[in-house]
Amino acid sequence: MNLYTNKVVLITGASSGIGKALAQLFIQQGAIVIATARNTTELEKTRAELKHPNKYYVMALDLEKSENFNEVITNLIAKHQRIDVLINNGGISQRSNTIDTPLEIDRKIMEVNYFGNIALTKAVLPYMRKQGKGTIIVISSIAGKFGFYL
Repeated sequence: MNLYTNKVVLITGASSGIGKALAQLFIQQGAIVIATARNTTELEKTRAELKHPNKYYVMALDLEKSENFNEVITNLIAKHQRIDVLINNGGISQRSNTIDTPLEIDRKIMEVNYFGNIALTKAVLPYMRKQGKGTIIVISSIAGKFGFYL
């Protein structure tokens, strides 16, 4: 038996890259994966590639629209009874010079990458506390570690 057999894992930004790879790995380990992204097309393609697609649930979730996170999580709990692991992987980036980037874009990046993940975590935490356990993983960009051209 694997460590994650039948554990419920919620992953944001699961349509590509690290999020997609984590979803595939957790499925291989026997987990029930709730894969989220703004656009579910890529999530559905991933489901078609899996050995156990019946343990892979697709859900549209936009981290910029946090006003309905409590309802979303309540519905997930009603369906799956718990969330064992939350992986905050979703986010956006901007590849332009700082001086050329409008402040509205900077605000959107903060809304999605910071406040969106905080809001989702706050929606999940009461259930994890009630369960008496849970794991929250935050994945962020390496861009904050190095200087970059302004």
